[in-house]
Amino acid sequence: MKQVKKVGVLLSGGVDSAVALYLLISQGYDVTAYHMKTVPDRIYIAKEIKHKVCCSPSDTYDAQLIAKKFNVPFKILHIEDIFEEKIVDYFIHENLKGRTPNPCFFCNELIKFGVVMEIAFNDGMDYVASGHYARIVDGKLYKALDKEKDQSYFLASIKKEKLARLILPNGQYTKEEVRRIAEKVGIHVSQKIDSQDLCFLPDNDLRAFFEERGIKIEGGNVITEDGKIIGKHDGLPFYTIGQRKIGIAAGQRLYVKAKNIDGNFIVVAPLDSVYQKNMIVKLYNSYEELPSHFVATVKIRKKFKEVACKVNVQNDGTLNVEFSEPTFGVTPGQIAVFYDGDKVVCSGVIEK
Repeated sequence: MKQVKKVGVLLSGGVDSAVALYLLISQGYDVTAYHMKTVPDRIYIAKEIKHKVCCSPSDTYDAQLIAKKFNVPFKILHIEDIFEEKIVDYFIHENLKGRTPNPCFFCNELIKFGVVMEIAFNDGMDYVASGHYARIVDGKLYKALDKEKDQSYFLASIKKEKLARLILPNGQYTKEEVRRIAEKVGIHVSQKIDSQDLCFLPDNDLRAFFEERGIKIEGGNVITEDGKIIGKHDGLPFYTIGQRKIGIAAGQRLYVKAKNIDGNFIVVAPLDSVYQKNMIVKLYNSYEELPSHFVATVKIRKKFKEVACKVNVQNDGTLNVEFSEPTFGVTPGQIAVFYDGDKVVCSGVIEK
């Protein structure tokens, strides 16, 4: 008799993970639902939630209802401490270094498909699944069929040896199809809006976030490329490369070109000067043996278009990248993901 495979589904309380759970049950898997609590519930009660975020008390309630509807075991995992250590501390550290961090990228590798995945395996699960939009084909990570919803950019941190035990049922569907499936089978969150912001910043108030941790953010000068001081900034963490709103009337449109942590100043420049032809990336994760030179397309932020590039791989694990066209807003601390068509080749952190 064929043994039924056990799958631990990361059930967030949203429509995507709910449909992933339903699809796996339909395919004959023995499913257990795992729901993460990354920050204390009191944060969502004390703060004004500006945008939909994950892991809130209402998400926990929705996840419980979904698990109950499909009669699957439901486990709440309180991982607040390790999330604070691995993700929130990283977020703070990068900001204080004048960089722009990407906590969701590292949460996927270290938390969802790190800590939670290990808990599920220790519980006897054969696989772990989530509602992310991406595909795993022959042990490699690929974009979802729905390119508008594709989340391979954020999943490119997951080490290749984990892909064999990871299932992404939604990669074959569009978001509209997923919502229709949810509505058809009576999942109550079929029209629930997607999470948009960081779970530990539900009010999107970065200044209050630092103040609550006793971190004082000092303002400083805003200067032009030729060194002229044209105003003051509120603190380096509140700005990112390519940002246009800087609160200064300069008589022309100026964008943040660079942040200097040592001098605590921001360099601003006209739009043309914020385009770059090259970048250096510290390799973080690779799905194949990289040759010393290769061509690819690269995405340097989730919502940015991919750009063709040439890559030289250095002995120290850095990638020297030359864009085929000048590229806007290359930002230290952000993530670069390299593709060969729909296949993810590797990912890394932009250094400069």
